[in-house]
Amino acid sequence: MLSGRPHWLPWVGAALAITLFSGLGVWQLQRAAEKRAVIASLEEDGQPVLERVPEMPAELRGSARRELRLEGRYEGERQFLLDNRILKGRPGFDVLTPLLLEDGRRVLVDRGWVAAGPGREPVEAVGLAIDERVTVEGRLWLPEPGIALGAAVAPSRDWPRLVTRVDFAALEEALGRDLVPAVIRAKGDAPWLFRPRDLQPRFGPMRHYGYAFQWFALALTVFAVACILEWRRRRMDR
Repeated sequence: MLSGRPHWLPWVGAALAITLFSGLGVWQLQRAAEKRAVIASLEEDGQPVLERVPEMPAELRGSARRELRLEGRYEGERQFLLDNRILKGRPGFDVLTPLLLEDGRRVLVDRGWVAAGPGREPVEAVGLAIDERVTVEGRLWLPEPGIALGAAVAPSRDWPRLVTRVDFAALEEALGRDLVPAVIRAKGDAPWLFRPRDLQPRFGPMRHYGYAFQWFALALTVFAVACILEWRRRRMDR
């Protein structure tokens, strides 16, 4: 049976779909491994507390989620409110405040969560009057940038500035100062701290395993359908 369409063309489409679905399945497996690593690192207590923020990118990545204790001065006149942070089902913000370290670098400190009011404003005052050296205890966090939909920093001249994701390039531009590409998730009972959010991932690795199974199943389904169609084509050609 003759056809104006090459016999191999459907296989090209099937191969592309199989490659896409399989790639998404592998990506979900990688996400599951990352979640397991995060959970395991938060449960480990054997590593010493860091007394400084690493400078080299590789060292910074290797120290992710480590406990640390730093001294510095808060620069509370320019802060960020990380939007859409959920705590016990209620929307709010994480308060990110620049901390000037003793070596001259600046790092953002997550001082905790405050609830959002009806006009998307924090229900608590987040201003800082501290002009002295403080000790910050917490964990070194390398936040994921998130999906880049729209500007990371709200177009405004007022402070604190609303942000949708931790995009360090955009935060540095708004701040007018360089930042260490990390966030200190502070803990303790200091008077400048708000309510902490759980550092554990919101969703565990099993959800990613489920997504991976679905993507691999779709890839297998496309392959099976392609084989059935090829078998039917050859049968009709005979």
